[in-house]
Amino acid sequence: MEWVGPTWVAVNLDAIRHNLATLKTLTKARLCPVIKSDAYGHGLAVIGMFLQQEGIRYLAVSDLDEAIAVRRCGVTIPILVLTPILPQQARQIVLHDLTATVTSKLLINVLAEIGRVYHRVVKIHLKINTGMNRIGIVPEYALDYAQTISKCKYLRLEGVYTHFADADRINSFTKRQLQRLLTVKSAFASLELDDLLWHAAGSSAFFSFPESHLDQVRLGSAIFGQTRAKLPSNVILRNTWNLYTRIIQVQRVAKGEPVGYNQRYTAKRNSIIGVIPIGYGDGLGVIPDNYDLWRHLRSALVQLIHKPHWVSIDNRELPIVGKIAMGLSCIDLTEHPQALDLSGAVVQVHARRTTINHRLPKVYTIDSKPALIHWHDQYWQPVIKDNQLYARAISPRTAVEILKRRN
Repeated sequence: MEWVGPTWVAVNLDAIRHNLATLKTLTKARLCPVIKSDAYGHGLAVIGMFLQQEGIRYLAVSDLDEAIAVRRCGVTIPILVLTPILPQQARQIVLHDLTATVTSKLLINVLAEIGRVYHRVVKIHLKINTGMNRIGIVPEYALDYAQTISKCKYLRLEGVYTHFADADRINSFTKRQLQRLLTVKSAFASLELDDLLWHAAGSSAFFSFPESHLDQVRLGSAIFGQTRAKLPSNVILRNTWNLYTRIIQVQRVAKGEPVGYNQRYTAKRNSIIGVIPIGYGDGLGVIPDNYDLWRHLRSALVQLIHKPHWVSIDNRELPIVGKIAMGLSCIDLTEHPQALDLSGAVVQVHARRTTINHRLPKVYTIDSKPALIHWHDQYWQPVIKDNQLYARAISPRTAVEILKRRN
């Protein structure tokens, strides 16, 4: 057995199940969870398996590497690769039975040839650029592309989709984007190309623009309890992710003494400082360097007003002080009544899910109890000993059985 810690991510599978059930009541369209960026920090492998066991029949990922990783953990349902691949990657689409996003004639030809070589039909979704101007073909070319695909024996056009640029609220631009896609849909129907899967809505449009649900909705952050769109008053999404660590040292720091690199913070009183083994190398406090000036100033103002980096200990909010280092950060424990006795105490850290280092162990809970651990690219069974969490290595097959028994 190995001790799990001092830092770990707790993923609440019951909360994900609740969110799925809630979202299903709000649409007639099929749910297609988007599990890009390590399933928004929840862990690609276990979340992929869990969603398949929950009856999900289609998944989407960002790129080919993510899709292959999901396949290798035993997920067999269709997987849409949202980012168009390069021709050199086409063989992997066929070998792993993936669905490709297509935005070029070159890729159509390459996939058709590889499908012919392996005698396998390759499923394709055509992406239409309706206004995002990032990835996709212009609507005027869509019918020509569809006809080209239909002539290839080893290609099957399964779906057509677009991506909204500004769907947090209902606006005329998003409505125009949807109308452009629906115009393409009407043109396809006129040539009897109507047995297709049409999709446009992501998590924001799902709530703000119900007309965009179509046949399928691509839901990422909403599955995991977050959305920038305003939720209906009767809809409650549960938090699915928490980050924890432990204090590894507690010390006194006199008033006027600096804490951390560059003397960025100086103690304003005689203080008690705790150290946690997590820093920007784990994703804590990461802010892109290329922010434009206005966003940088606005972010700085928010930080001054709202204490941007803080932690919770025993339901008390305490600030991170000093410069966040690569692997260590400091907490001002002075206001905690047991400050000097907090060495080893559990700390809840507030951080962006998608920036968190993949190396951290993920502990999956059901009924508030640890059910499965994914760590070092391996599955583990949780074991509680002396009120500490340990892990016993298990096989992927056993991991699947644990999830099944817990359903």
